[in-house]
Order: sequence, then structure tokens, then C-alpha cells
Amino acid sequence: MDGFAAGRDTGAALGVCVGGNLVVDLWAGHSDRRRQTPWQRDTLCCMFSTTKAISALCILQAVARSELQLDEPVAELWPEFAVAGKESVTLRHILSHRAGLVGLRAPVERELLYDPQGFAALLAREAPWWEPGTRHGYHARTFGFLLDELLRRASGRSIAQWLAQEITDGRRLPVSIGVDSAGLKLCADIAPARMSAGAAMPESARRMMADFRDPTTPTGAAFQNPAMGPGYMNSEQFRKAELPAMNGHGTARAVAQLLDGISALLPSELIDEATSTHSFGVDEVLKSTTHFGLGFMLHCDETPIGVRDGSFGHAGAGGSMAFVDPELQLSFCFLMNQMEQGVITGGKSARNCAEAVYSCL
Repeated sequence: MDGFAAGRDTGAALGVCVGGNLVVDLWAGHSDRRRQTPWQRDTLCCMFSTTKAISALCILQAVARSELQLDEPVAELWPEFAVAGKESVTLRHILSHRAGLVGLRAPVERELLYDPQGFAALLAREAPWWEPGTRHGYHARTFGFLLDELLRRASGRSIAQWLAQEITDGRRLPVSIGVDSAGLKLCADIAPARMSAGAAMPESARRMMADFRDPTTPTGAAFQNPAMGPGYMNSEQFRKAELPAMNGHGTARAVAQLLDGISALLPSELIDEATSTHSFGVDEVLKSTTHFGLGFMLHCDETPIGVRDGSFGHAGAGGSMAFVDPELQLSFCFLMNQMEQGVITGGKSARNCAEAVYSCL
């Protein structure tokens, strides 16, 4: 991990499975910003939006069991949703970031983020930012609130509960949406990105950052209504909350093992459908080219997930990345606690680790 030598990383972990076997299980550095507490084998790290791939697995498993339907209008389960031009929105639209519900227009208090059903109730009354199904834009936070409400209505369980009861507990994998009191003691502290005023930034990133500061735009609404506030990711409130779009916690080893078992969690035809192109092109929120299946980011040149075409997974704010390469039967997860500026699909350390893994195959 050259990120430590370069001063880019404070603490990090890497897990890789090939052919059903855990072949890489590494961790290094420190779990605190003062670099006094060594990163341990059981250190838990917030993976931010890498969480979305795990939440998608839960939703797709419910689809496989016919508890949810990809192409049934959301309003069949959630009648209050059928207003303001959302009558035809489906689960497929939400999973592929085509529902147009990237955020709320009216300003709301920060506490609403910790009230998933309250946030979902406001989304049910919200008008989409574009005609659903016609364009795509990253549902940074609302992805989790929308899917969680649907699963609650279909099964009586939240995504966090489904993950624990149906996927991780039986395999004793330390991966969860939010953490319990015992897990709080194992969490790495996240350091925000070091802002470099003179750093080169692609034009698409410049456009995104301009809109990011304006909550009247889809980008601003997606990320800044409400603003989270400094240090939110290290608060007990955030860590213990159930936020299926952004506060999954785990070890890199466990995430790689979870993804390695995807063929046991979902039927092959559903995996094929979920990893086929549903959205591709300029993203209304991120302003760059993005490529999505059903809940998964798919590899493309501008926003790469993994190393090559055919890979799928998700990245998280600041540089985390998890993916599956089905052809090589490889699963990969990199988690870190020093965020990197301007990262959309895996930071430099994650990409370097992935390239190093492929060089050994």
C-alpha cells in the first residue's frame, strides 16, 4: 500500500477473494487521526456509498423471493407515493438512479436524516427533478431511504435487519448498516479530505462542485439538503443510525467475502440483469459519465469500478471501493479512513491496490 509512504493514507484495509478463497487480508496504519491507535484485524470502517452495493443485494434478494417486483409501480406498496408525477415510478427506476428523486426542494433540519421513515414520507410528496425513466442522476442519499421504505412495507423489515438476518449473521461476517454499542468501540475515525486549492480538477468535477453548493440544483439537493455538518461521520448518532445509502460499516475482508458469495445469494439470471446496463451517460447529479445496473456501479472508462469491463460493485466517498470481477471469480474491497478529495469511483490507493492484485493473477 504505497498510500502510506506517500502520506495519503492514515489507516486502511484490503480484502480479496479469488475462486471462493480469501487470498488477501491486509490492514495497516492507524484507526485514529492522531495516529496513536493501530488499525486492528477487527477494526470497522465506514464505507459510505460502497454501502449501496450491499443494500442492493438485500433488495435483489427480496426480488428473488417475490417479496418485491422490479417493474411494479412503487405506489402499489406505497399509495402515498402516487402524486406529483411519480405514479409510474418502479423499483427498477430507483435501483438504476432514474426515478428523479435525488433530494428535497424545501429546506429540512439535519435531524431528519436520522428519521428514515420521516424522510421517506417527504419523498413520497416530492415531485421528481426530471421525468422518471428519461434520465439518470445519482440518488446519493435518497437511494437508501426509498429502498428501505419499500422493503419495510413488503417484508416488515428494514434493510439493516434483512442484511443481518438473511445474509451476514449466518456467516458471521462483520458487515452492517450502522453499528451497535459494541461496534462503536471498533470504529475507525474518518478524517475529511484535505482540500487542495490548486489541485487540478476535471471540468465535470468543477461543474458538480459549483452545483454542490446550491441546494436548488439536483446536485445540491442530493448532497446538501440538509448539510451533514463537520465530523458527522464520527458521531455516535451517525454510526448507530440505519442509513442504507451511506453508513455501512465492516472490515474489508468481510465485504470481499460477502461479495464473493453473491451467487449463493441471488439466482444467476437476476445477477445478469442487475449487472446489465440500465443507465449510462452524463449523470444529472455527478455531471460526469456514470454507468449503473440495478444498484451496482458498472465499470466504464470515466468512472471505473474495478479494473476492467464486466466488473460491478460500488465506491464510497473519499476513496473506498468494492467490486466483483465475475470472469475471474474475484471479489475486492478496499476501505480507508483518510478521505481523498474529489473521488467518485475509488481513490488512488484503492485503484493502485486493484492494479497490484491483477498483476499477480
